Amino acid sequence: MSQLVESIKIFNGKVYNIAGHEKRANLARLELFGRIDPLNIGKNINIPAEFSTGLVKCRVIYDDLIQDIQYQHYTPRNIKTLKIIDGRDTQYSYKYLKRDDLDALYNKRNGCDEIIIVNHGLVTDAYYYNIVFCTKNSFFTPCKPLLNGVQRQKLINSGRIEERDIYLPDVCSFESIHLINALTPLGKIVIPTNQIEF
Repeated sequence: MSQLVESIKIFNGKVYNIAGHEKRANLARLELFGRIDPLNIGKNINIPAEFSTGLVKCRVIYDDLIQDIQYQHYTPRNIKTLKIIDGRDTQYSYKYLKRDDLDALYNKRNGCDEIIIVNHGLVTDAYYYNIVFCTKNSFFTPCKPLLNGVQRQKLINSGRIEERDIYLPDVCSFESIHLINALTPLGKIVIPTNQIEF
């Protein structure tokens, strides 16, 4: 079985949303490995001096136990165009380190910067991001993402975004799409829907 990974935001030495990452990791460990003892990721993060300033991605690689922790400086991607891709029943309910099915879909992006994966007519996720649709200052995220990201769940819990089934024909009824993940907050990467290739 493939190892799993949590990608955690660190900014100027502060670790973000550790409770959300631990909750997801421990649920995966319970369901995949039968482990009921909690994995305390936060206590295992010791930020090296060279990563104590700026935006840093901390990758915690684990299976039933933590196997490795890596740090790297992070620069958000410059995403301007999106390509709709038929996901053909792609599943990614756990954050596996190995992502062959997603990689194959991403390789079909035809020169676009990022993809939007659609399964059975329903919008799910992008390659490395959850999706939030915006219209008239209202924000909606697909009910059935491939992976429930920690940033997505935090925004749902706070009431900033709302879950909704979003079908492919609905996409152009929105003004823009926001791409979010643990290191990319709402409003950081925003693409007008007219920049989507169908």
